[in-house]
Amino acid sequence: METEEFIIVLGLLLILAFLLYPSETISQTFCEGSFGKLDSYDVSVRDGFLRVYYKGEEIFTAKGDQILVKKTNVDYSYSKGCYQVSIKEKPEKALYIFIAGVVLIGAAFYYMAFLKYR
Repeated sequence: METEEFIIVLGLLLILAFLLYPSETISQTFCEGSFGKLDSYDVSVRDGFLRVYYKGEEIFTAKGDQILVKKTNVDYSYSKGCYQVSIKEKPEKALYIFIAGVVLIGAAFYYMAFLKYR
């Protein structure tokens, strides 16, 4: 196996590792009038509305059992005026694994297309 082929296989393995990397689940209970942070998410409960923000953008809104805005996968349960909020996400280092795989594959193809057979 040539070096370029080995680098491509390594890149594919890194991308596969990203897909198999387990997600983290972060959860917390919020009641009426409370607010707080779940990792990088801001969560608040006011006037019966559960609102979840990410980087200042509202990504999830619910009132009771009715979902009004859903831009991401947020699991929640409503009971006696309180919301149990759970958010699943890949850890940041998993994203770096994916990027490394894509860069390795891109570099190998660039080398084969433009440098090796010149």
